[in-house]
Amino acid sequence: MANARIQTLITSPCQAWIATVAIAFFAVLFSGQSQANQYVSELKLLNYTDSYGNVSLRNAKKLTLPEPMTVNGNLNLEYSNIEQLPRKLKVKGNLNLAYSAVKQLPRQLVVFGYINLAHSQVTYLNTGLQVRGDLSLMGTKIEQLPPYLYVGGDLYLANSAITALPKFLVVKGDIYLGGIQLSEIPDDITVEGKIYQ
Repeated sequence: MANARIQTLITSPCQAWIATVAIAFFAVLFSGQSQANQYVSELKLLNYTDSYGNVSLRNAKKLTLPEPMTVNGNLNLEYSNIEQLPRKLKVKGNLNLAYSAVKQLPRQLVVFGYINLAHSQVTYLNTGLQVRGDLSLMGTKIEQLPPYLYVGGDLYLANSAITALPKFLVVKGDIYLGGIQLSEIPDDITVEGKIYQ
């Protein structure tokens, strides 16, 4: 039915040619729009990137970060009002979210260094989270750690809402409780360092 209407509207070869060119023009125009938006976001991000690849958005107002996002150095969002991270985030250095408005970590998160969530708005950690460096949860509202959590450095829990350690926890360094009281320490955890009260 729609084809019949188009054929009745296009009565000459010239009109057919004009219609074809118009369709091709709009297809090209709108297909590049999402790429252009991402390019603009990455271009704006250059203002916050140093020569080592570190991105500092400390004290930044609400910004939308590019999707996906790869940072060649550290990513610092300390004291920022940014609430959401990209769904796919790779940080080749450290991730600092201390005192930030970020509410959750992305499922596809890769961080080569430490993760600092101290006093952030993050309320839970994803199952299977692996941190190659230290993990700081000081002053967070996180109530439980996920099973199979891997921390390649030290684990800092002072002033957090944690009351128990998860099954199959692996910490290559020390655990600093900072005065919190644990109801239990499972037998199936691995801590290569010491647990400090």
